[in-house]
Amino acid sequence: MIQRIQTIFLFLVVVLLIAFNFLPYWQSNAQDITLFTYGYQFVEGENTVLEFGLYVAVAALSGIAALIALIEIFMYKNRMLQMMMSVINSFIFMITIGLMGYFMYELQKSTPGKFEPGAFTLAMAMFMNILARRFIQKDENLVRSVDRIR
Repeated sequence: MIQRIQTIFLFLVVVLLIAFNFLPYWQSNAQDITLFTYGYQFVEGENTVLEFGLYVAVAALSGIAALIALIEIFMYKNRMLQMMMSVINSFIFMITIGLMGYFMYELQKSTPGKFEPGAFTLAMAMFMNILARRFIQKDENLVRSVDRIR
């Protein structure tokens, strides 16, 4: 059913991933470099320059993960497919975090920096996805135990 606790967790995954796409996830301490999911922004003189590139892959992967979580909400009648989609989503999260780490590492070579709220929203979304998967599994076990009694 759609009113289960895993629906709330999956909805929070969608909301957190949308917020992740708009929040910076790394910022330089020394220079004015801010890393977003779609690129990085830096100040050159009086102008603010936005550079795109492979950074868009992080935005695309988080968008795909949000779409999978949204579809997963309405797959409540097929819990096995819902669990499989949750595992796929966890895999996408790991790829996204790996890409984020790589991009931060590359910028960290030139200037030290710190994490921004975007990095934490992605971590929270991954945690919510794990909780949703756990509660979907719990529902499946409950249904199987009731079928065994019949």
